[in-house]
Parts: sequence; structure tokens; C-alpha cells
Amino acid sequence: MIRKDYIQRYFDELAKVLAAVLQLKQRQEPENAEEKLDEFGHNFLNINLNELVENNAHNFLSTLIEKHQFEIVQIKLIEELLYHKYLLNPLNKPLKNCTLEVLNYLAKNDSDFSWERQNRIDQLNSSN
Repeated sequence: MIRKDYIQRYFDELAKVLAAVLQLKQRQEPENAEEKLDEFGHNFLNINLNELVENNAHNFLSTLIEKHQFEIVQIKLIEELLYHKYLLNPLNKPLKNCTLEVLNYLAKNDSDFSWERQNRIDQLNSSN
């Protein structure tokens, strides 16, 4: 279980990373933007997001929950990381599938409804 004082820190750090990712995307540096997302996953969640997507595309969530004992807060962080990685790599089908799996899981299991999450689900479902 994550201590409450860490939760705010995780989201604060994620906000900083997403701001940096946005700047890198605007400067046409997608590799550096993706590296920032990967670093956050490694430093704050102790995971290699690329390996997880590649090796667990069909059981991504169960791997997070069973192997890594992730709770809803960590899955929300993963949601942001995956979605922004997807925006950098929209042709990566395993990444898209993992992102959709996480979004749909949170849509069903998160007590907070999110229009943004629903819009992301619709966006990913409509892209081919």
C-alpha cells in the first residue's frame, strides 16, 4: 500500500514530467519525450514500461496487479504514462491495446468518473 504522503508527490512529479513531455513534443523530440515517460515509470513505479507492454500485451493489467501489486493509484499513473506514450507512438498496436485495457479498467473500477478518460477511450477505439 502506498503511504498517503507519497501519493501527492507522485502526481506532482508526474505533472512535471508531462509538462516536460509536452515541451519536447512541441520541439519535435519524441524520443526524448518518451525517455522522460520511461524514466518516471522506472523511478517512481519500479517498472520498465516498454518491457511490460512487449511481454504482457495480453495480460497487462493482471501483471500489474498480481506481479507488481499495483493499486488503483499506481494504475492511474500508468494510465497517464501509457496514454502519452501512445500519442508519441500511435501505430504501436500492443501499446494501444494496453492503454485501452487500463483505461477501460479504470472506467469500471475507479470511484471518480472522468470525462477525459472516456474521451481517451473513444479516441483509441475510433483510431485504426
